[in-house]
Amino acid sequence: MQNATIANLAGECRAFFAFEAAFAIDLARAAARFPASAREALPQSRRVPADADFSQKPLRIVVERAPIVIEHAPSLIGAWRTETAVEVTLYDFGAVSVSFRIPIEASPAQLRTLAAGLWNNAALATAARACVEEVLATLGDAATRPELRGVPEDYIVFVVDPASTGGVAPSVAAFGAENLAALVQLEDQPLSAEEIADATANTLAYGQHDLVLVDWAAAFVVDASPAATLAVLELANVQLVELKHLDSELDRGLDQVWAMANDRSLFSRFRLRANLRKLTELELEGAALFDGVTNALKLFGDASLARVQRAAGRRFRIEDWEKSIARKLETLGSVTERLESRQSQYRSELLEWIIIALIAFEIVRTFL
Repeated sequence: MQNATIANLAGECRAFFAFEAAFAIDLARAAARFPASAREALPQSRRVPADADFSQKPLRIVVERAPIVIEHAPSLIGAWRTETAVEVTLYDFGAVSVSFRIPIEASPAQLRTLAAGLWNNAALATAARACVEEVLATLGDAATRPELRGVPEDYIVFVVDPASTGGVAPSVAAFGAENLAALVQLEDQPLSAEEIADATANTLAYGQHDLVLVDWAAAFVVDASPAATLAVLELANVQLVELKHLDSELDRGLDQVWAMANDRSLFSRFRLRANLRKLTELELEGAALFDGVTNALKLFGDASLARVQRAAGRRFRIEDWEKSIARKLETLGSVTERLESRQSQYRSELLEWIIIALIAFEIVRTFL
C-alpha cells in the first residue's frame, strides 16, 4: 500500500473570509442577540486539554444564504457550489470570520479546477461582506465602533475524510505532489519542481490516517475530526487581517506624529496637548489590540495543534508582522515621550514668563 495512489476524495472545502469589523465586540451581549445559534468555536475533545483554549471563546452563529456556484468541473457531483448554511464567527477583539462550505467528491487532479476558481473569488467575498454587515446590524451597541475596514483576508482549506482514501495512508506521494502543491497554491497550471518541493516540504500528522499541509493561500487537511484544526487555521487567518489592519493604522499614526513633531506654526504649542491625547489613545488602543490578537489562543498542552499553528504562522509571516508592529509601537511611544518633554518645556517657559511679569508688575506698582 505504500506505493498506492488515491483516485477519488470526499469531504468538503472551507472558504474563510476574515474582516476587521469593529474595535471590539462584547461577546456576552452578542450571544443574547443570537441565543439559538451560538456555540463554542473550539469543541472539547481528548486531543484538546483544558489549558489549550481561547482566552475568550469566540461566538459562532449560522446564517442561511443561497448557494453560490463556484466552478463547473468534471467532478462526480457536477458544479461546485456552497451549502446554504454559512458560519459567522465573532472575536472579542473586533474581527469577524465567515466560513463557506463546499462539498467535494473528485480526484485530486479534478480539485485543481475548484482551487483555481476560489482564487480571489469576488462572489464569495461579496457574499461574506453582506453576511458581516447583517450581523453588525443585529449586534448594535454590542460592537464598539463598528466599521468594515479594508478588504477581507481569504483562506481556503480542503478537508478530506480519511474513509474516502480507500485504506491508503495519506501522504504526498499518495495524493501526488504536483496536485497537492497546486491545491495549496490555488493553481490549475503546471508548477515548477522548486515550487512543488517548497509547497509540499512540511507535512504534519497526528495519527496514521491524518495529514496537514499548510501554505500561504490554502491548506490540505485529512482528518476524521478536523474541527480543532480548522479553528486554529481560521484564527491564524483572522490574526493576519488584524495585524495588517493594525500595521496600517500605526503607519497613519506615525505620519501624524511626524507632522506634529515638525509643526513650527504659531499655534503649535496650543495644539500640543490635544495631539498628545490623540497619540496616547492610538498607542493604548494599538497595544490592546496587539495583545488581544497575539494571545487569543493558547495551545501549551497540544503539540499537534501547536505545530499546525506554528506552520500557519510561518506561512502567513505572522512573526514578521508582529515585529513590525512592535517596532512601530515602540517608535510611537518614543516620539510621544519627546512631545511630552516638549510640552513640559513649554510649561516651564510659560511659568518663567509669568514670574517675570509678576516681578515687573510689583516693581512698577512700587514706584507708582
